[in-house]
Amino acid sequence: MKAEFAGGREGSARLAWGQRAIWDAIQQAGPANAHFFNIGRLIAFARGRGPFPIEDAVGAVAAMVLRHEALRAKTHVDAGGEPYQVVHGEGRLPVRVAECADDEADEVAEVLLAELARTAFSPDDEWPARFGLIVVDGMVRHVVFVLCHLAADDYAADLVARELRNLLLRGGFPAPPSQQLLDLVAEEESGVGRYRSEAALAHWENGYRRIPPTMFPAVVGPPAEPRWSRAVLESRALEDAVAVVAARHHVSTGTVLMTAVSTLLGALQGHDVCAITPIVHNRYRPATRDLVATLTQLGLFTLDIDPLAPLAKTLEQSHSDAMRSYRHAQYDQRAWDAMVEKVSAERDVRVYPSCCFNDVRPVEQRVALSAIDGDPGPAEVEWLPGVEHFNCDFCFVVTRQAGTLAIGLTADTCRFPRERMVTLMRGVEELVVESAFRDTRPMDLEVLR
Repeated sequence: MKAEFAGGREGSARLAWGQRAIWDAIQQAGPANAHFFNIGRLIAFARGRGPFPIEDAVGAVAAMVLRHEALRAKTHVDAGGEPYQVVHGEGRLPVRVAECADDEADEVAEVLLAELARTAFSPDDEWPARFGLIVVDGMVRHVVFVLCHLAADDYAADLVARELRNLLLRGGFPAPPSQQLLDLVAEEESGVGRYRSEAALAHWENGYRRIPPTMFPAVVGPPAEPRWSRAVLESRALEDAVAVVAARHHVSTGTVLMTAVSTLLGALQGHDVCAITPIVHNRYRPATRDLVATLTQLGLFTLDIDPLAPLAKTLEQSHSDAMRSYRHAQYDQRAWDAMVEKVSAERDVRVYPSCCFNDVRPVEQRVALSAIDGDPGPAEVEWLPGVEHFNCDFCFVVTRQAGTLAIGLTADTCRFPRERMVTLMRGVEELVVESAFRDTRPMDLEVLR
């Protein structure tokens, strides 16, 4: 089945800054791992709010693709090897349909979502969006979709899911998008964009002159099989505690967790300064709040390590540093590459922390709303399937699983072994929970070791 759209603005442009960053990351990851950059969502309609005729659902998909230029842009490579994109004004987008019995709908939706996300996009000849419908007795019960990371980040995927749900339930859109992809590229190429990029790169260059060249300089042991291990820790205790600490210090829960990770990582690795690169959504301006595109880029957060300081004291220092890292996460990716090369040459060593922090929760879930209530129960570390190649030595992720806050870690086990992964994750939980009750007592790192 095809979702046909027509009448949209057309044009070609270079990749936006965030798109270029993702393009580079996908090339580094290699074809076997490119599918890890796919972003999927499942929209389930509660009884009484659906189901919908197939024609209505397909029409809604077409309307979404027409509404957002990023969903109808294909990426190509010119003769010099540089990527660029073409936004199409009309086309036909394939839509998968899976028919099943009523009691199978939830499971079939999960299976179809996984199937759509399993393979990498071919951005030069494939639309950057894959949609699927789960149909029971001729009516749509679920909608699933997967977006290419070149077209959208997690924020944009949540926006597409929300708009598509509202379109089916209410029959229209509340307002036009705040900005479009071609407008974003034009803004980045303007004087305002260049000024923003230069200010950001000045922040990065200052940090790159004082941080360790890498957070993981040495091979400390044999690799696990596969080399990059992945673990996740669901913790109700951490969810409750981080809300208390964030509210007490008037910061976001993400800032609390990034500070805790940096404090422990710097101490565990023996660095006086910890450098970590948060993945920033860059949706702080009105023009970008309803923009479907990839705006996420790396920020640079640095923290002077005092392993004996309580988390409360460390947060006094880290809050302003975190704000600067968020504010300076929009820059020309090619100019950033040149800055790294310049500073690395001057220091006579490649400078890159290879250490990132990614809070993938929807923005509205990052505020402090919980309170400690009852016994949260024990938390267990769960090991997920690892990968043989990844483009970062250390990637700490904040998400939700089954309604509970979860922290995850992917690490190069040659440089950060599995036992140290467990030490760090449990250490983050203990440090934040301890701080929620008693800010004056620091972490005992020797116990964690």
